[in-house]
Amino acid sequence: MKPTRKYYSIIDKVYDRKNLEEAWKKVKANKGSAGIDGETINWFEMNRNQNLYEIQRFLREKRYHPTPSLRKYISKSNGKQRPLGIPIIRDRIVQQAVRQMIEPLFDRGFYPHSYGFRKGHSQHQALETIKKAKRAGYEYVVDLDIQAYFDTIPHSKLMRKVKEKIADGRVLDLLEGWLKAGIMEDGQFHETEEGSPQGGVISPLLANIYLDDFDWKMREAGYPVVRFADDAVIMCKTERQSHKAYQLAREILEDELNLTMHPEKTKVVDFDEGFHFLGFDFWKDYLLLPEKRMRKVKKDIRYLTRRHQGKNVREVIKRLNQTIRGFGNYFGIGNTKEKFKKLDSWIRMRLRAYIRKKKSTVSNRLIPTYIFDRLGLVSLVDLLTNRS
Repeated sequence: MKPTRKYYSIIDKVYDRKNLEEAWKKVKANKGSAGIDGETINWFEMNRNQNLYEIQRFLREKRYHPTPSLRKYISKSNGKQRPLGIPIIRDRIVQQAVRQMIEPLFDRGFYPHSYGFRKGHSQHQALETIKKAKRAGYEYVVDLDIQAYFDTIPHSKLMRKVKEKIADGRVLDLLEGWLKAGIMEDGQFHETEEGSPQGGVISPLLANIYLDDFDWKMREAGYPVVRFADDAVIMCKTERQSHKAYQLAREILEDELNLTMHPEKTKVVDFDEGFHFLGFDFWKDYLLLPEKRMRKVKKDIRYLTRRHQGKNVREVIKRLNQTIRGFGNYFGIGNTKEKFKKLDSWIRMRLRAYIRKKKSTVSNRLIPTYIFDRLGLVSLVDLLTNRS
């Protein structure tokens, strides 16, 4: 049974100076661009004490009001654009301050295999859970896609779920205020009648709160879910079970939660067919690195090793190592050794061409591999060896 205790007095803890200081540190660490007021992290920091005092005073005096977010778009891997809502720095700090106070109250009762945006939970853990389920006899999955999830969460139903634990009216007003604050795009204001914009500090928590009942109901029906935010798979042992799980998931998501299950992207598959989850391709007993992801990292490396950028090779390698480590540490848990070998060789080829300002086979002889080891170039294959 999930805990049913309600919490009544939270707002004074939200605007406690230590909590606001901690919230500011996290907002600063996350960086990010300015909202509609144009204030950057650096500008806020120049008068940090005064700014935090003003936030605290406005919250204490009930004068704080959320500001509309700035609409921005980022490119997705499929070429489409993902809409973000960028709050002003002050809203980010207050959202983080609220999140720090209420997240532990919800998190202790969250479904255990919900891994997105939770302290102590990770994408690697979600992937490992699926691998363990496969070994335990779960041969089929419902590969679930919720259409425009963050943009379509119904405000009234979301707030009802929040009120199951939070009874502090002022905290509830803050949460609802952020949901309804609206979006500024190209100088035009747009109301937000539904959804919790991606880009807001509080949005990931609200998204997990809203889907938590779905996770538990599927598990209680015998269909365990592995979920990372709105990316999820439902584990089943037989094809018959998987089709039943598909129908139940649609009933819960569409009839109870007023969300839309994507009719083309949501599908029943088995491990022999394979499916994509959190950047990897699951196929039979393998966890594979997709070619699309290889092309993406090669594009990044091409940019970092472009010729005539006015940097010496040590500077290039220093920046290159950051990309290599991030890529290798994430994808190194899969069956990637052969692809890592080829990518290591290709990276050295790019560096040889950078050093000699031209691409040629002679470069391999003139600049042997040990030279790059001495210059500190990180090897993807070595990252695998160190992992094991």
